[in-house]
Amino acid sequence: MKRLALMVLLAACAARQKAAEAPLDPYAAARARVDAARKAGRLEPMLHDEPHDALSFYTLGLAQFAAGNEAQAVAALRKASELRPSEPDIQYRLGIVYLEGEKFAGARDPLQRAVQLAPRVPRYRPPLATCLAHLGDRKAAMDALRDLPSLSPAPEEAALAVKVARSLTDLFRDLPPSSRADLEQALGYLMKDAPGLAAPRLEALLAKLPDLAPAHALLGLAAARLDETGRAVTELRRAAELAPDLPQPHAWLAELYLAKDKVDLAAGEYVAALERNPLDPETLRHLGTLRLERGLPNALEPLEQAAVLQPGDDALQLLVARAEIAAGQPAPARGRLERLSERRPEDAEVLLRLAMLLFDERGRAESSARAILTQRVETLLQKVLALQPENAAANRLLSALRAG
Repeated sequence: MKRLALMVLLAACAARQKAAEAPLDPYAAARARVDAARKAGRLEPMLHDEPHDALSFYTLGLAQFAAGNEAQAVAALRKASELRPSEPDIQYRLGIVYLEGEKFAGARDPLQRAVQLAPRVPRYRPPLATCLAHLGDRKAAMDALRDLPSLSPAPEEAALAVKVARSLTDLFRDLPPSSRADLEQALGYLMKDAPGLAAPRLEALLAKLPDLAPAHALLGLAAARLDETGRAVTELRRAAELAPDLPQPHAWLAELYLAKDKVDLAAGEYVAALERNPLDPETLRHLGTLRLERGLPNALEPLEQAAVLQPGDDALQLLVARAEIAAGQPAPARGRLERLSERRPEDAEVLLRLAMLLFDERGRAESSARAILTQRVETLLQKVLALQPENAAANRLLSALRAG
């Protein structure tokens, strides 16, 4: 254990040294400088700087934007863009100024250019998607977000992307106020587990507006809650036909099929929902869990994506670890379970999963490592049994461990 701790310490020192030796991004430094001036109330002197190159025009543009001077910010950032058209953050900041001023047509080109210049930078994606949505191109907006989980976004970047994706697929979008009020009331009844009150209101609304897709979707949900399966399927399919880009009818059909143990149909509907909103953590989680628990292939990918979008969900991290083990990837699973066990030292399931994984590793280990792993597994199992004395799996594994 001491050797492992020393290796971890050396790795951390090496990482810090590498970070210290890395060249400082001058554009990040400029952003930090402007932000510090804004917080200190000292922006005014920066607004009178005489820029002479792309970086100084960029800095002036940021300062003007922070001071609320949109036109001056645009002018400075456009000049910076002319001087250095290959710098993605200049394009991004210019697009943001236009976007904040609701000049969506002006924002589109610089935001698209930023993504083209730096396709692996996740924070450029949500503003571009927002801009494209305001311009009426929801498909392109969703496409801008589609591969974000693979870009290793920071938690706040992931949360913003999820929020934008949900706005793009809002069930009640583009509805007139009167219809929206009726639907929200019906949804309120459904959330209070009163489908019998929701259904008549939805039926009355559909009598007036028979092609209102959200009403069909909610009526399908109400029928499912009333155990009227045939009607629920009919209504949800009708909603999907009327609004083919909405994910909710497909997600709700999946839940309905799963409740009836129609696994293949459920998996297909979850996939259909994710084609329409690939950044829905709950649907990703449901699909991955379904595949994992039913022994279907490709359970890991949707669970990994869900975990990227919701990094603080420990239960989801445990699911990913289980999927990694099932996919024959014990090394990342061990790292994930080790981190979980540190955060949740009283979680019997986490400790047991880690013990099971280390028990299997022990069977493949050389004699020198085997003794260390044996001690670690026994310690974990004793913790599990202290929390859950009747845990059958832990008792069986402890017996197997002591039997050699």
